Amino acid sequence: MAAQTYTVQPGDTLSKIAEKFYGDGNQWHLIYEANGNVIGDNPEQIQVGMVLVIPGQSGNNGGGANIWQLQDSWIGNQFINGNEKGDKWSFFTYDDPTHGYVQYGKWDELINIVDGNKIKIDVESDGYNPEEKRQRKAIRIYTDKKYNGGLFIIDLDHIPEGLAVWPAIWLVGTGPTWPENGEIDIIEGVNSTPSANNNNQSTLHTKQGCFQNIPHILQPDCNANNGFTGCGIIGPENSFGHGFNENGGGVYACEWLYDRTIKIWFWKRANIPANVLGNSPDPNTWGNPYASFNPCPGYFKDMEMVINTTLCGDWAGNVFPGGLEKCGGYLWDTNNNPKLRDAYFLIRSVRIFT
Repeated sequence: MAAQTYTVQPGDTLSKIAEKFYGDGNQWHLIYEANGNVIGDNPEQIQVGMVLVIPGQSGNNGGGANIWQLQDSWIGNQFINGNEKGDKWSFFTYDDPTHGYVQYGKWDELINIVDGNKIKIDVESDGYNPEEKRQRKAIRIYTDKKYNGGLFIIDLDHIPEGLAVWPAIWLVGTGPTWPENGEIDIIEGVNSTPSANNNNQSTLHTKQGCFQNIPHILQPDCNANNGFTGCGIIGPENSFGHGFNENGGGVYACEWLYDRTIKIWFWKRANIPANVLGNSPDPNTWGNPYASFNPCPGYFKDMEMVINTTLCGDWAGNVFPGGLEKCGGYLWDTNNNPKLRDAYFLIRSVRIFT
């Protein structure tokens, strides 16, 4: 489906608004690479007669056109070795900023290609010696590329589950300090068991000043420095952890329109709309998202995508039965090694449209 466009008219006044946005008094324009010789950071390059792509004009955003074009896709070992364009994910090898009991690194034994071409990402569950260290090996990877808007589609068979386990797939703005450029948690939760914590939580974290007074919001202030809770919405039943896995997995989609709305959908494996996994996904046909956040202009930019699992830490540890100390004791007890064998991601694909 062709993108909606606007032809620059005589008398239009165009100015740089934020990053790559321009206004003509009536429309907002995001200058895509598809606009050819328009670089997008200099309004003087926009001339009368140029045809500009107008973003965000799918049916969920007031228009009728589907604008999304496939930009990046990863399946199997492409996450590590790079896709057809050479773009790959890198390993985070620093201390866990959420204070989990993990040692992030490039642990080859924790990443495997299984079931044909699915990537399996584990945490250390065997051979752990608590006398030598008080951390378990784990993986955190992130895209080398940065994004300023897009449609992010994640197809998974399994999300890490179990007590002490805290997995997430998210977007975070790069910059000198967090959360200056924002954070969008697409998939996140803790301590999932057969009887508890089987609903995903999608959350925004920002600097001061972004509020979400919308239905179903857990609390409206997205300021990350206000107890690190952000402003979250609980997802559908069995959209996370054990319940998600028992149902054979599913698909998440996050539509982030730069300086506009952020919307998140989830479908069980049996209910995925036909175009979601094709090359022309159309949010106009998907129905209502379970999370629809209002615009907070200037709060989200230059974001990388992250996949990680931590153990205990600021969230999973503090809500663990008995608290953080009990969570640590659970991890240090090698009798619990088998219980951590379900703390793995099994991912079919990640695709990003811009």
